[in-house]
Amino acid sequence: MTLQIDDLQPELTAEQALTGWRREFCVELRGEGQARIFLRVLESPSLKATELRRAVLFHRVGAGFADLTGCVAAAREPLERLALTAVRQQPSADNLFAAVTYDRRAWEAVVDAVDHWQRRRIPVKPSLS
Repeated sequence: MTLQIDDLQPELTAEQALTGWRREFCVELRGEGQARIFLRVLESPSLKATELRRAVLFHRVGAGFADLTGCVAAAREPLERLALTAVRQQPSADNLFAAVTYDRRAWEAVVDAVDHWQRRRIPVKPSLS
């Protein structure tokens, strides 16, 4: 089991956020229990079929999303389950679009964990004035 976290934080400016740019939480399923987790910033939404050809699952996150490592720690169990269910495959006449099969319930659990993590209450530190 290997979860590689690519913790580069792509910048999303306020102007970009106001003009439709978005941030996405992504999991590239590499098969054999391996996955790469990363954030990306895009001008337009990703297309599921296009990303499945690259074995990438994605979920839109808020513009202020900034702690990928903390989010992965909170979602580790469903992420590991997802990585373990992923199987890379060769395109065939029956399956031209997906480079990987995976347990959809495991992906839904990842999405739920990411959403829950984003909505958590962050304690406010009292100011020393």
